[in-house]
Amino acid sequence: MRKIALISSILVMALACGACSRSPATDATSLAGIAQAAARQDDRITVEDLAARLVEGRGDFLLVDVRSPDDYSQGRIGEAENIPIAELVSPDSVAKLPTDRPIFLYSNGSENAAKAAVLLRIKGFDARLVAGGYNAWQARILNPDVAAAPVPGETLEAAKQRAYACHFAGGAPSEAAGEATPFVPPVFKEKEGEELPPPPPPAGEESC
Repeated sequence: MRKIALISSILVMALACGACSRSPATDATSLAGIAQAAARQDDRITVEDLAARLVEGRGDFLLVDVRSPDDYSQGRIGEAENIPIAELVSPDSVAKLPTDRPIFLYSNGSENAAKAAVLLRIKGFDARLVAGGYNAWQARILNPDVAAAPVPGETLEAAKQRAYACHFAGGAPSEAAGEATPFVPPVFKEKEGEELPPPPPPAGEESC
């Protein structure tokens, strides 16, 4: 997560340098807010948070896939709209983006989504990256490392992960792909050496 914050901070500083000719007071306030949100990690959501919103059928956000059309065609999260990062701030794309609700952005990992979120925040949108992106969605939502059936003493978090897999993959983790050939989620790399963020800690020792 520190890597995401560092990327966001670098982008903010670079954009601040390029904004010297505009109103210093307005830009400084805006950029400071963006930097503070990155430091507090208020500029992102987890794949578990996104899954919960999708299960609830909430329409109070827009989900945007900033990957290439080729990656998007191979699989996407929910009904995400595909707007490649290179086209994200074009006049046509900006005109279609909502100003009355958050925009959640994801890439394969986190790097490109972090850049996209900063670019849109600079333009005044409530933009947040989905930490871990499509890779984290595949690993932790579609194919979580949990038992196919409830086990005694399992955590509430494990029960939630199984429920998400059932909802989005059409069955329990092992059932969705078949016992004989376990599903191995594909991993898309944006940058050599990029790793998925660690999963959140268990929610408690409650059983389902």
